[in-house]
Amino acid sequence: MMLWKKQKEIEQAVQDYLAETENCLSAFIEALDVYFAEGRSSNFEQRIEKTHGHESKADDKRREIEYAMYNRALIPESRGDILGMLEAIDLVPNKCESVLYQIWYQNMSIPQEYADKLKNLAQVNRESFTLLCKAIRYLFTDIEQAVPTIDMVGEKESESDRMERMLIKDIFSSPGDKADKILLKEVILEIGAISDRSENAADRVRIVTVKRKA
Repeated sequence: MMLWKKQKEIEQAVQDYLAETENCLSAFIEALDVYFAEGRSSNFEQRIEKTHGHESKADDKRREIEYAMYNRALIPESRGDILGMLEAIDLVPNKCESVLYQIWYQNMSIPQEYADKLKNLAQVNRESFTLLCKAIRYLFTDIEQAVPTIDMVGEKESESDRMERMLIKDIFSSPGDKADKILLKEVILEIGAISDRSENAADRVRIVTVKRKA
Protein backbone atom coordinates (compact mmCIF):
# COMPACT_ATOMS: atom_id res chain seq x y z
CA MET A 1 0.00 0.00 0.00
CA MET A 2 2.84 2.40 0.86
CA LEU A 3 4.58 1.68 -2.47
CA TRP A 4 1.34 2.34 -4.36
CA LYS A 5 0.92 5.62 -2.51
CA LYS A 6 4.45 6.66 -3.45
CA GLN A 7 3.81 5.78 -7.08
CA LYS A 8 0.68 7.92 -7.11
CA GLU A 9 2.66 10.77 -5.58
CA ILE A 10 5.24 10.50 -8.37
CA GLU A 11 2.51 10.38 -11.00
CA GLN A 12 0.99 13.57 -9.61
CA ALA A 13 4.43 15.20 -9.52
CA VAL A 14 4.95 14.32 -13.19
CA GLN A 15 1.53 15.80 -14.02
CA ASP A 16 2.51 19.01 -12.22
CA TYR A 17 5.81 19.09 -14.06
CA LEU A 18 4.13 18.68 -17.43
CA ALA A 19 1.68 21.46 -16.61
CA GLU A 20 4.55 23.82 -15.84
CA THR A 21 6.37 22.98 -19.08
CA GLU A 22 3.15 23.61 -21.00
CA ASN A 23 2.83 26.95 -19.22
CA CYS A 24 6.32 27.75 -20.49
CA LEU A 25 5.30 26.95 -24.07
CA SER A 26 2.21 29.12 -23.73
CA ALA A 27 4.29 32.02 -22.39
CA PHE A 28 6.70 31.52 -25.30
CA ILE A 29 3.89 31.82 -27.85
CA GLU A 30 2.53 34.88 -26.07
CA ALA A 31 5.97 36.49 -26.12
CA LEU A 32 6.30 35.97 -29.88
CA ASP A 33 2.83 37.44 -30.42
CA VAL A 34 3.84 40.52 -28.42
CA TYR A 35 7.12 40.80 -30.30
CA PHE A 36 5.43 40.82 -33.70
CA ALA A 37 2.87 43.33 -32.48
CA GLU A 38 5.20 45.69 -30.60
CA GLY A 39 8.80 44.77 -31.39
CA ARG A 40 11.39 44.72 -28.59
CA SER A 41 9.12 46.49 -26.14
CA SER A 42 9.07 46.36 -22.34
CA ASN A 43 6.01 44.14 -22.67
CA PHE A 44 8.03 41.70 -24.76
CA GLU A 45 10.77 41.73 -22.12
CA GLN A 46 8.20 40.96 -19.43
CA ARG A 47 6.94 38.00 -21.47
CA ILE A 48 10.51 36.73 -21.75
CA GLU A 49 10.83 36.85 -17.98
CA LYS A 50 7.48 35.08 -17.63
CA THR A 51 8.76 32.31 -19.91
CA HIS A 52 11.96 32.13 -17.87
CA GLY A 53 9.92 31.89 -14.68
CA HIS A 54 7.97 28.88 -15.93
CA GLU A 55 11.17 27.26 -17.18
CA SER A 56 12.76 27.68 -13.74
CA LYS A 57 9.70 26.26 -11.97
CA ALA A 58 9.72 23.27 -14.33
CA ASP A 59 13.38 22.70 -13.48
CA ASP A 60 12.55 22.75 -9.78
CA LYS A 61 9.72 20.26 -10.22
CA ARG A 62 11.92 17.94 -12.29
CA ARG A 63 14.58 17.95 -9.58
CA GLU A 64 11.94 17.16 -6.96
CA ILE A 65 10.83 14.15 -9.00
CA GLU A 66 14.42 12.96 -9.39
CA TYR A 67 15.01 13.27 -5.64
CA ALA A 68 11.81 11.39 -4.85
CA MET A 69 12.61 8.56 -7.24
CA TYR A 70 16.10 8.06 -5.87
CA ASN A 71 15.14 8.33 -2.22
CA ARG A 72 11.89 6.37 -2.04
CA ALA A 73 12.93 3.11 -3.71
CA LEU A 74 10.32 3.70 -6.39
CA ILE A 75 10.01 1.32 -9.38
CA PRO A 76 13.82 0.95 -9.64
CA GLU A 77 13.56 -1.21 -12.78
CA SER A 78 12.23 1.72 -14.81
CA ARG A 79 13.76 4.61 -12.88
CA GLY A 80 16.51 5.25 -15.45
CA ASP A 81 14.06 5.31 -18.35
CA ILE A 82 11.74 7.76 -16.61
CA LEU A 83 14.57 10.05 -15.52
CA GLY A 84 15.96 10.00 -19.07
CA MET A 85 12.50 10.90 -20.36
CA LEU A 86 12.28 13.86 -17.97
CA GLU A 87 15.74 15.10 -18.96
CA ALA A 88 14.74 14.95 -22.64
CA ILE A 89 11.51 16.84 -21.97
CA ASP A 90 13.39 19.52 -20.05
CA LEU A 91 15.30 20.53 -23.20
CA VAL A 92 12.09 21.89 -24.73
CA PRO A 93 11.34 24.76 -22.29
CA ASN A 94 15.06 25.51 -22.31
CA LYS A 95 14.89 26.00 -26.06
CA CYS A 96 11.84 28.28 -25.81
CA GLU A 97 13.70 30.50 -23.37
CA SER A 98 16.85 30.60 -25.51
CA VAL A 99 14.92 31.61 -28.65
CA LEU A 100 13.44 34.63 -26.89
CA TYR A 101 16.78 35.68 -25.43
CA GLN A 102 18.33 35.30 -28.87
CA ILE A 103 15.83 37.75 -30.34
CA TRP A 104 16.23 40.15 -27.41
CA TYR A 105 20.02 40.24 -27.01
CA GLN A 106 20.78 40.25 -30.74
CA ASN A 107 18.43 43.20 -31.11
CA MET A 108 16.70 41.45 -33.98
CA SER A 109 14.23 43.16 -36.24
CA ILE A 110 12.26 40.47 -38.07
CA PRO A 111 10.44 41.73 -41.17
CA GLN A 112 6.68 41.84 -40.65
CA GLU A 113 6.13 39.93 -43.89
CA TYR A 114 7.40 36.79 -42.15
CA ALA A 115 5.44 37.28 -38.93
CA ASP A 116 2.48 35.02 -39.75
CA LYS A 117 4.70 32.22 -41.07
CA LEU A 118 6.93 32.35 -38.02
CA LYS A 119 3.94 32.34 -35.69
CA ASN A 120 2.52 29.35 -37.56
CA LEU A 121 5.86 27.58 -37.25
CA ALA A 122 5.95 28.26 -33.52
CA GLN A 123 2.39 26.99 -33.15
CA VAL A 124 3.17 23.70 -34.92
CA ASN A 125 6.12 23.22 -32.61
CA ARG A 126 3.95 23.94 -29.62
CA GLU A 127 1.47 21.34 -30.87
CA SER A 128 4.25 18.75 -31.10
CA PHE A 129 5.08 19.33 -27.44
CA THR A 130 1.41 19.24 -26.42
CA LEU A 131 1.13 15.82 -28.08
CA LEU A 132 4.26 14.69 -26.23
CA CYS A 133 2.71 15.66 -22.89
CA LYS A 134 -0.51 13.90 -23.90
CA ALA A 135 1.44 10.71 -24.65
CA ILE A 136 3.14 10.85 -21.25
CA ARG A 137 -0.20 11.27 -19.48
CA TYR A 138 -1.43 8.19 -21.32
CA LEU A 139 1.32 6.21 -19.58
CA PHE A 140 -0.71 6.60 -16.40
CA THR A 141 -4.25 6.51 -17.77
CA ASP A 142 -4.52 4.57 -21.05
CA ILE A 143 -1.22 3.12 -22.20
CA GLU A 144 -2.71 1.76 -25.43
CA GLN A 145 -3.15 5.35 -26.63
CA ALA A 146 0.45 6.33 -25.91
CA VAL A 147 2.14 4.96 -29.06
CA PRO A 148 -0.36 6.44 -31.59
CA THR A 149 0.09 9.80 -29.86
CA ILE A 150 3.88 9.44 -29.98
CA ASP A 151 3.59 8.85 -33.74
CA MET A 152 1.69 12.14 -34.04
CA VAL A 153 4.62 13.94 -32.43
CA GLY A 154 6.80 12.72 -35.29
CA GLU A 155 4.24 13.89 -37.83
CA LYS A 156 4.29 17.39 -36.34
CA GLU A 157 8.10 17.38 -36.43
CA SER A 158 8.00 16.54 -40.16
CA GLU A 159 5.47 19.32 -40.73
CA SER A 160 7.78 21.73 -38.91
CA ASP A 161 10.71 20.65 -41.08
CA ARG A 162 8.75 21.39 -44.24
CA MET A 163 7.71 24.79 -42.96
CA GLU A 164 11.30 25.62 -42.00
CA ARG A 165 12.63 24.73 -45.45
CA MET A 166 10.01 26.79 -47.27
CA LEU A 167 10.46 29.78 -45.00
CA ILE A 168 14.25 29.74 -45.34
CA LYS A 169 13.89 29.44 -49.10
CA ASP A 170 11.58 32.47 -49.17
CA ILE A 171 13.96 34.52 -47.06
CA PHE A 172 17.04 33.84 -49.16
CA SER A 173 15.09 34.38 -52.39
CA SER A 174 14.11 37.90 -51.36
CA PRO A 175 16.22 41.07 -51.45
CA GLY A 176 17.93 42.19 -48.26
CA ASP A 177 21.09 42.02 -46.21
CA LYS A 178 22.55 38.52 -46.11
CA ALA A 179 23.75 38.86 -42.52
CA ASP A 180 20.20 39.64 -41.37
CA LYS A 181 18.95 36.65 -43.32
CA ILE A 182 21.43 34.37 -41.58
CA LEU A 183 20.30 35.59 -38.16
CA LEU A 184 16.68 35.03 -39.13
CA LYS A 185 17.52 31.56 -40.42
CA GLU A 186 19.03 30.72 -37.03
CA VAL A 187 15.85 31.79 -35.24
CA ILE A 188 13.78 29.63 -37.58
CA LEU A 189 15.99 26.61 -36.91
CA GLU A 190 15.89 27.27 -33.17
CA ILE A 191 12.09 27.37 -33.18
CA GLY A 192 12.07 24.18 -35.25
CA ALA A 193 14.35 22.55 -32.68
CA ILE A 194 11.41 22.53 -30.26
CA SER A 195 9.69 19.79 -32.26
CA ASP A 196 13.04 18.03 -32.80
CA ARG A 197 13.49 17.84 -29.05
CA SER A 198 9.87 16.83 -28.57
CA GLU A 199 10.39 13.95 -30.96
CA ASN A 200 13.56 12.88 -29.14
CA ALA A 201 11.66 12.92 -25.86
CA ALA A 202 8.82 10.98 -27.51
CA ASP A 203 11.33 8.25 -28.39
CA ARG A 204 12.10 7.98 -24.68
CA VAL A 205 8.39 7.73 -23.95
CA ARG A 206 8.11 4.95 -26.52
CA ILE A 207 10.75 2.95 -24.65
CA VAL A 208 8.92 3.37 -21.35
CA THR A 209 5.67 2.35 -23.05
CA VAL A 210 7.11 -0.81 -24.55
CA LYS A 211 8.66 -1.87 -21.25
CA ARG A 212 5.45 -1.24 -19.31
CA LYS A 213 3.45 -3.30 -21.81
CA ALA A 214 5.96 -6.14 -21.86
